[in-house]
Amino acid sequence: MSNAVDRIKLGEAVLALIEQKRIETGDELLGASIERAVLDTQFQELESEILENPGAFEPWLIRRRRGDA
Repeated sequence: MSNAVDRIKLGEAVLALIEQKRIETGDELLGASIERAVLDTQFQELESEILENPGAFEPWLIRRRRGDA
């Protein structure tokens, strides 16, 4: 879990730096692609962790069938 926490903290620091630079430059789109990549990665990791160990979320999870189009 420590690795996941470390990655979340690192992502938080990157997003804070991007926000700070946006304020300094006045450019609302500065770092938008990096921001999206950080957020997408964090959501994917969170989703994987929930699916591996759903705990209290299990009743609300819906299984997807692989191979269905």
